[in-house]
Amino acid sequence: MNYPCPYGLAKNHTAGMIDCMLWTYLRARLVQRTARLFMQPVMRFAPVTPRTIRALRAIENGMAKAPRSRYVEPVKYELGGVRVESMSHRYGPTSGATILYFHGGGFMSCGIETHRRLCERLARHTGAEVISVDYVQLPDGAIPDSVRDAMKAYVGLLDICLEPGKIVVAGDSAGGYLAMKVAELATRRGLQPPAAILGFSPMLSLDPDREDTAVERIDPVNDAFLPPKRLPRIRALWVPDDSAIEGFASPLYAAAYVNSPVFMTAVEDELLRPEVEKVALLFADRGLEVETHIWRKQVHAFPVLADFLPESKHAIALAADFVRIAVGELERDVPVDEEVLVGDVNDASPDAPAEEESIDGVVVNDKPGRWFSPVS
Repeated sequence: MNYPCPYGLAKNHTAGMIDCMLWTYLRARLVQRTARLFMQPVMRFAPVTPRTIRALRAIENGMAKAPRSRYVEPVKYELGGVRVESMSHRYGPTSGATILYFHGGGFMSCGIETHRRLCERLARHTGAEVISVDYVQLPDGAIPDSVRDAMKAYVGLLDICLEPGKIVVAGDSAGGYLAMKVAELATRRGLQPPAAILGFSPMLSLDPDREDTAVERIDPVNDAFLPPKRLPRIRALWVPDDSAIEGFASPLYAAAYVNSPVFMTAVEDELLRPEVEKVALLFADRGLEVETHIWRKQVHAFPVLADFLPESKHAIALAADFVRIAVGELERDVPVDEEVLVGDVNDASPDAPAEEESIDGVVVNDKPGRWFSPVS
């Protein structure tokens, strides 16, 4: 792997490379420890109330006032009645692609501001217009409302996009959930499917704390952002008793409705990793192009931290190449570290998930699945 060297260290000098890799490792560990020191207590013990959620969002948006790229001029408008922010980079490749991005935050935090730098980097690396969606979140709306906003934005984009066949949907964590839902519902409604799907630590079910998943968990969970013990309380807010989600509540069971190439990242010890692996198997079993990267020593949805972590920049660059290949603007260069792994999985069914066949270890089958594990 190529590591960007900070502070002008000589890349061709052995000592410089060792210092560079050590610095990279220390920064990643610092982010891990900081997240677990500050975020774990908040997520485990703070009351999940409208006041707490709004306070958390205000703090995050205040902390997101980082310097913005001077090469990007964001434009705010409404797409399908949903507030969005569009950005194109002045430099980088020329592209006809459009990326519709859904930010993460557990459907209750973060926003366009917290994810602006990530979207700017996607625009820089792909040449695409990146549109960040300000979908409704708790406490103003539950997941069914978020899904409706996501589909309104996608349908609105189909109506105005000059090249609808080059629309890519993307997101991290909860935003990855919405990206997968858009792909599923596009098929259900007979709409143009996305050209590709990007998911950075995507949330693929509403019960990732379940123990009967069809992929064996081989690393203990050490997730600062999604503590399993709080999920029952949060889940009750995500989907109230009087609401319903169009299609499958969990995208994990909607693999048969997804017809787009898929790129995903996950972290070795995060809560969502097993479901990322499982859905990658399901997609590959259907013959879809799927590229999955498992990272060590990172935090959930770490590509958002691209201003601080070289690994985040690298993950974004990998995703950008996948986008350009998917829309036909870049030829695939097969990496030397590609692994072909073997596994079997039954068709996912929401009716009897506990009966699905168990899979041992980290595996994908020999269909068009590309698996890169582990990456550090």
